[in-house]
Amino acid sequence: MKLSIIIPCYRVAAYLPACLDSVCMLPPDSVEILCVNDASPDECGQILAGYAARHPHVHVLTHGENRGLSAARNTGLDAAQGEYVLFLDSDDLLCADVTMGLVDQAQQGRLDILQAAYMLFDDGTDQELPAPPMARPTAVITGDACLAMQCAQGVFEPMTVIRLYRRGFLLQNGLRMAEGFLFEDELFTAPAFLRAGRVQVSDVLLYRYRQHGGGIMGGFAASAGWCGHYLRIVERLVALCAGDPLTPGQRALRKRAAAIALSIPKNIVAYRLAGDVRRETLGFVRVHGREIAGFAMSGGSVVLWVQGVLLRVSPSIFMKTYAFLRRLR
Repeated sequence: MKLSIIIPCYRVAAYLPACLDSVCMLPPDSVEILCVNDASPDECGQILAGYAARHPHVHVLTHGENRGLSAARNTGLDAAQGEYVLFLDSDDLLCADVTMGLVDQAQQGRLDILQAAYMLFDDGTDQELPAPPMARPTAVITGDACLAMQCAQGVFEPMTVIRLYRRGFLLQNGLRMAEGFLFEDELFTAPAFLRAGRVQVSDVLLYRYRQHGGGIMGGFAASAGWCGHYLRIVERLVALCAGDPLTPGQRALRKRAAAIALSIPKNIVAYRLAGDVRRETLGFVRVHGREIAGFAMSGGSVVLWVQGVLLRVSPSIFMKTYAFLRRLR
């Protein structure tokens, strides 16, 4: 078996058929499609049963209770038999016509990770949307070097779904999705890069990423619960940067962790948080401000250090300064 595609499913009945249609054309003798029904209360179960009956390489794994995206991905990982693993979110689409070519490239290069290109499209119109800058193609390099290069170029994207992972590499390094987190991809992709010996970046378009109304802004504006997740992620990322001397990838990750920490107060301004969410987020910053500032000051950058000092002196002045600088852009 060359490839295991892992698709967590929860409350996506409206999108699931299109997602499955995008992968079911892949060859059954080389690909297994592992669909994890995370106790979805809608019609996902019936849809999955229908596809499994028609396509021999579609397999349905079922959770008795909702356990979240990371747990569903881990269930798929535990069942996977393919040499390579690909995660696919159930409201997105895979470009099946290039998938096996990328798998062959990964096999021939004995790659631990192969990163491909992605595009964004609007949920309502299906029209392509502007995408952020993409990482440029590379020769085979170490994951540490790739992480450092992408962070320096401002193109590092933590999404797990744009990469093929060699399953043996994941098993050997105990790499699994961190359960109980929002933004869990940060805690999978970064350690994977740091430990990977052979990584390559391709500019072949593999993944179509659906953009829903509200998006990230809606998530931040709905609750201040993301603040604690951000801080816990920063703590774990910083823990990956132990050692003397630090590798280039670790230095880059330490800066990234500092930037994520600073984005907690910055998001109040950037997403114009209001009402209870604003008050709760401000309260979080007041309680954890010194800790957030400490991460920034140890980020290995003068710019981050200055921001950390300003935050430690006055969160209010920090946010006013950030708002002023945003207006100048």
